Amino acid sequence: MSISISGVGSGLPINEWIEALVEVEQSKIDNLTAQQDELNEKSSTLNTLKSTYSSVDSSIIKFTDSLHGASADIFTKTSVTTSDEDNKFLTATATQIATPAVLKISVQQLASPTVRRTYGPESEDGKQLDFSDSSKTLADLGYDKEGTFTINGATFAVDGDTTIDGLVYQINNSADAGVSAHLEDGQIVLEGTNLGAKDIVIEDGENSDFASWIGWTDDDNMTVGQNAIFTINGKQKEATTNNLTSAETGITGLSLELKEVTGDEVVKVNIKRESDAEGVLEALKTFVDAFNKAINDTDTETDAEGDLYGETTLVSIRNRLRNMITTTVNPDGVYKSLADIGITSGAPGMDVDADTTSLVIDEEKFYEAFKSNPAAVKELLIGTSANSATGEEATQGIMQMVQEGLDAALDTEGGYFTARSSSLSSQISNLADKIADREEDLEIYRERITKQFNYMDQQIATINSQYSQMLSQLQSIGVGTSSSS
Repeated sequence: MSISISGVGSGLPINEWIEALVEVEQSKIDNLTAQQDELNEKSSTLNTLKSTYSSVDSSIIKFTDSLHGASADIFTKTSVTTSDEDNKFLTATATQIATPAVLKISVQQLASPTVRRTYGPESEDGKQLDFSDSSKTLADLGYDKEGTFTINGATFAVDGDTTIDGLVYQINNSADAGVSAHLEDGQIVLEGTNLGAKDIVIEDGENSDFASWIGWTDDDNMTVGQNAIFTINGKQKEATTNNLTSAETGITGLSLELKEVTGDEVVKVNIKRESDAEGVLEALKTFVDAFNKAINDTDTETDAEGDLYGETTLVSIRNRLRNMITTTVNPDGVYKSLADIGITSGAPGMDVDADTTSLVIDEEKFYEAFKSNPAAVKELLIGTSANSATGEEATQGIMQMVQEGLDAALDTEGGYFTARSSSLSSQISNLADKIADREEDLEIYRERITKQFNYMDQQIATINSQYSQMLSQLQSIGVGTSSSS
């Protein structure tokens, strides 16, 4: 507990002296706190810059993934067209992995759900029921018993007070019945939620006859669903749905939505794969934007006024990456540098080696280069894969070079950002411990000097008291206590 005095015995400004002494020690803690704040700011900036460099890496992956197969190849796009221009009979979609082909497709039958109906107003004598008024109760229609029934194993309860609307609501809100219910022509119609030739199994509960009374167990009131039947290039197929994935079509990457029976007509579906200049350009724009931001943010933060001033390793990584962008690759290739496809430093047309920071894209020059030789553009950017059949070795493109350069910054084990972040965290933690220790020591120091000053004050008070007593005694015996001039 802190002790506070005010020099009541001595009249001296003891509190001020104590605070002045404590302030000297507090300034040492404040210096440590300032160092901690500086490190925290540096750590935060470092993490932000790491995210910026990670964005560069992500933009590169869009290119390098193209080496792993058609599904990730941004240099080509797959398109599909049909002779059914109005999509009357079907619509077709194809993924990137679809093999180019021309297919002839006809639809003989659409998939439909199984349907069960109640007895209706037009049913045979003795079984006529009219459910048109959904507000009526079952008792209004002649059924006043308590009972249960199941639809595909899901159990429902009814009694004479159950309304038609309530019955339909129960069924439609069941997650297990596998049907939907609606009113149609005075009947309650159950329609399977899945298409195809699948039964809707309805049974009366124990000591109940509701399902039989309403007509749902009468197979004469059931229309069994049918599978879709279609033909692709002369081979007939069946499916329990009209939305056909490649598993149903048997064509890799091709999906169809069947809409109408084609009759005597045949729909031609043309799957094409072609170069995708627009897709590559958009990916390059993303890369250039991310790369420029990483370089510019690094320059800002490592400047004399930046949070990361003095981070020479980071500056070195930045310079290596910037140099890689200017590198000439594959000297025997059609395109040898980014400048050849319109990516330069500075205004369009400026050489890539110009003494500027940001990359820019001359879109017109890129389109010309891509149109002239898309394979060469791809080779410049991502190289080529090894070909065991021809013995050709893999070549490296600029994107792989930059990606490898980023490893020095982003590697999770020994990369710059991981190592530096760990180092800063350790320093921040050590400072936090040191500050806590100093604050504890400061409190002890305050208490110690307070006690010391308190003791001094008491001693001065005692001396003053003794002096006053001595003067009083001297005066009492007639001894003068003041001197005359």
